[in-house]
Amino acid sequence: MLRTIVEFINVFFFLYMLLYAGFLFVSTIAGALALEKKSRKKTFLSEFTLSDASGYVPVSIIVPAYNESLTILDTIRSLEKIDYLEYEIIIVDDGSKDDTARAVINQFELVEIKRPIRRQVPCKDVLSIWETVRQGIPITLICKENGGKADALNMGINASRYAYFLEIDADSVLQKDALKNLMEPILEDERVIACGGMIQIANQAVIEDGEVKHLAFPKKKLVLLQMLEYSRSFLGSRLFFNGFSGNMIISGACGLFQKSLVIACGGYDTSIVGEDMELVVKLHHFCKCHRIPYKIINVADGNCWTQVPESVGDLKKQRRRWHMGLIQSITLHHDIIFNPTYGVISMVSMTYYLIVECLGPLIEIIGLLNIIAAIFLEMIYLDFMIWYFVLFIIFSALVTSASFLSRIYLLDTEITASQIGKAFLFAFLEAFGFRQLITLFRLSAFIQYRKYKDYWGDITRQKHNRRVS
Repeated sequence: MLRTIVEFINVFFFLYMLLYAGFLFVSTIAGALALEKKSRKKTFLSEFTLSDASGYVPVSIIVPAYNESLTILDTIRSLEKIDYLEYEIIIVDDGSKDDTARAVINQFELVEIKRPIRRQVPCKDVLSIWETVRQGIPITLICKENGGKADALNMGINASRYAYFLEIDADSVLQKDALKNLMEPILEDERVIACGGMIQIANQAVIEDGEVKHLAFPKKKLVLLQMLEYSRSFLGSRLFFNGFSGNMIISGACGLFQKSLVIACGGYDTSIVGEDMELVVKLHHFCKCHRIPYKIINVADGNCWTQVPESVGDLKKQRRRWHMGLIQSITLHHDIIFNPTYGVISMVSMTYYLIVECLGPLIEIIGLLNIIAAIFLEMIYLDFMIWYFVLFIIFSALVTSASFLSRIYLLDTEITASQIGKAFLFAFLEAFGFRQLITLFRLSAFIQYRKYKDYWGDITRQKHNRRVS
């Protein structure tokens, strides 16, 4: 019986790794083709413009903030410089314990006002509202009772004036042309109801007056490894899912949504820590049930620069929270799983997120333990296993390197041969420690679920660099 179980798991794990490698290959090719298509469009066609009165839609930009005094001023400055005709900025201070609100009030000379806010989605009570207009841009600060990020976003939705809203984290910097690039597919195709931005790492970027002036290569190994990981994810799988509107997540750091549909869905769920994925899955659910034609995509040139953890402890808190949010989203919308009614969303996207993203850490641990058992029972060809894993690591590193080069091409930034060599080296080294560490962090979401299912976890912020070192 034991030998039969071990043999079955061996075959399953072999097929799992093979299919995952195939997915990496297909998604990388799809991402590269998407970037090439975007490049050809800009080269050979007249660039879609939002510069005239008939070719744009006003947007509300919502910035939820909790203890973000170190970075929020740079975020707001970057939003003031956006190349877009009409938008408003709404900062929602979610009961911060530091001087986040006071820093914003003083820096932008806000004045306290009385203003009614219609609650179309649930949120905590308002404490005070502050407003100003700078260079024709309305800026609103709402101070409210603490309720979490989802609650703060719901408050921003309630207070917003326009039909579309962009959410952006208070430690992020939006590239000058990002909003225009995010709105472009919405104006080209009325079925597009949500667009995700391309998350870039700001830890080594030099930021002045809210703009990225210089992009330095990461010096810290942990930051570099995350940059490679982000490249593989955002320039691979997410662009691949665009092909059939199968994206199940838009990063909470930067996402553009049609407000009326979000309100119809009930807004962000304040009871979970993965509000970004849950909202997207809920939109899929709602549109499929009501037979509304729709698309949910990620945009390759909608660049948003955000900070990533620089310590192992902060990385653990972040990845544990992400995985708990994934578990909660899949649990809440379990009726989509293996349900032909939902088409490719169920049979491809949800299946991928369930088996690879959600259950992946458990499968990997079981696979590792099974290999040890197979060796002990003399049921495995050791040479074959070693070569299989070596080939998988080489293949995975090549995929990561290709995604990294796509990122460099997309940003049109200068990079030296030694930096490319370093990135290629770390693409291989990623398989020896970093991926296993991430697997353990994700596994801890299952083990410590009851303890941390409602815990956000504070991440240490750094002031943005303001000069080239």
